[in-house]
Amino acid sequence: MLKPRRFRTRALSTVTRLLLIYTIVSVAALGLVLTQVIRTYASHAKKVIISDLGGEVPEFARAANFRPANQDLFTFARSYLSSHIIANQHILFIDIFGNSVLGSANSSQVVGLGTVNSFLANPPKSTTFVTSSLKSTPYLVMGSPVVMNGRTVGSLVGVTSLSDLQKQESQVMLLTGAEALIALIFSVGAGYFLLRRVMHTVGKVTETAVKISRGDLDRRIDFVGQSDEVGRLAMAFDEMISRISQTMDSQRRLLADVSHQLKTPLTVIRGNLELISRSKELDKVELDEVITVVISETDHMKAMLDGLLLLERMNEVGSLNETNVDLRSFATDVFASSLSLGKREWHLGDVPDLVVSIDAPKVRGALLNLLDNAEKATEEGDLISLSVVKSNGYLDISVADSGSGIDQKYLETIFGRFERGASRDQRGAGLGLAIVDAVAKAHGGTVKVESLVGSGSTFTMRFPSSRVVSES
Repeated sequence: MLKPRRFRTRALSTVTRLLLIYTIVSVAALGLVLTQVIRTYASHAKKVIISDLGGEVPEFARAANFRPANQDLFTFARSYLSSHIIANQHILFIDIFGNSVLGSANSSQVVGLGTVNSFLANPPKSTTFVTSSLKSTPYLVMGSPVVMNGRTVGSLVGVTSLSDLQKQESQVMLLTGAEALIALIFSVGAGYFLLRRVMHTVGKVTETAVKISRGDLDRRIDFVGQSDEVGRLAMAFDEMISRISQTMDSQRRLLADVSHQLKTPLTVIRGNLELISRSKELDKVELDEVITVVISETDHMKAMLDGLLLLERMNEVGSLNETNVDLRSFATDVFASSLSLGKREWHLGDVPDLVVSIDAPKVRGALLNLLDNAEKATEEGDLISLSVVKSNGYLDISVADSGSGIDQKYLETIFGRFERGASRDQRGAGLGLAIVDAVAKAHGGTVKVESLVGSGSTFTMRFPSSRVVSES
């Protein structure tokens, strides 16, 4: 038994569908315009013919009123038709009641028109125009009464051929149709190329999206062209994918950092817990030592996780909660909080009277990180200073110390994650300077360090002057 064949219909592309709709609409619009043009032309031409043929009525009436007094109307009508020049090949019939019908030259050609005979037998009350045909030839027939002294005494019938008008209509239709066809071809062609350009970019977006969905996050459209709606779509798509890629890279980095950095404290905690489980008897001192170590490692893990989460949030768009802050009061508050860090020679320089737009809690935390690091790098009696300077289009907030300084080999990497340099505090999370760097960059600024071994260090958070809202 033969199975019925299945014919697969290929789905039309978006360009084809849009172009088909555009073509149908264009053809319909051009058809309406073409029809209206033909109708307008035909109507105007017919009005001209009617006006021309209708002019015979008042012309005959005027001539009849000025005929010789001793000449009867029938004799005048016969003389009028023989001597009167009729324009545009019109044909005239004059029927004076009680006499034979008079006709102009070539009147025999249209004697068979029923409308002519009807008007001659029964003249209308006023001038009337009708169309009729004889042997497939169209004619315009005019019927009008001949009135003398307020009384209808006959009829005047005019006939003119409309074949020339039909030919002209056909020519106009042909020319207008050809022009419309040419316009349609150019219009559809231009629409095709425009749609191809638009859909090419949309196609690239789709193709790139498919490849990205398969894991290729490095794929981009790299649009080059006019910055119109389609161009902005492509550029916005690339920007969106870049942000997604950055977010995923950040998540992978966070996961890697956490898994790597938690190994040591978890190992220490596990070791101490195993010590408790293996030891049948532990005196209170030994147990307190184990508990202290476990708590210390737990605090270390919490500090590290808090720092990592803060770093990741700083990379997010809109992570800052900016407010207008009085810089002098802000610096004084930060400096007062640093006094409890250790017994050092603390110094606060002159602070300009400014109002700045910053995320105060984050900047405060970054500065306290720098002050805490300075305390760790110095000893009792060493100098630590906090200063604020506005110059050359920047606002610099610096923390300087007279401690041991930092070896040059550490300066290039000191702001990286988990970089401790030659710090004596090796139990720190190693995220403090990375957080300072992230806070500065989130505010559109930078952080730099100047240091010499044995001569101390100066860390400076530099903000753009656009952060200054007002100054006294």
